[in-house]
Amino acid sequence: MSIKKQCCAAVALMLCGCGSQIASIKERTQSWIGHPINEIKEGASLPNVYDKYKAAIGWKETTYNLPNGNWVYVELNNKNCFIHWEVNPQGIIVGAHTKGTGCKFH
Repeated sequence: MSIKKQCCAAVALMLCGCGSQIASIKERTQSWIGHPINEIKEGASLPNVYDKYKAAIGWKETTYNLPNGNWVYVELNNKNCFIHWEVNPQGIIVGAHTKGTGCKFH
């Protein structure tokens, strides 16, 4: 195999390996169950690539109460995709689901 083909094969393998390391939105939400919601809130408050989108849609921190005594913190995950983190009264994430058309590819 020529050096050029070997380099192309190596790059292809690295790209496949890197791509497989990106967690799906389901894996991400599942990995946060049991963690304090403040950890998510701190991350959401850091500057990120969606700040312009947040400003354009007038995004503000959003929460709502559930009948079971828990509450939900809504996080903008990406354009048209929101994670609804269910949080118990102690501030621990107990569940999550996504809403929005931008979530379908995660």
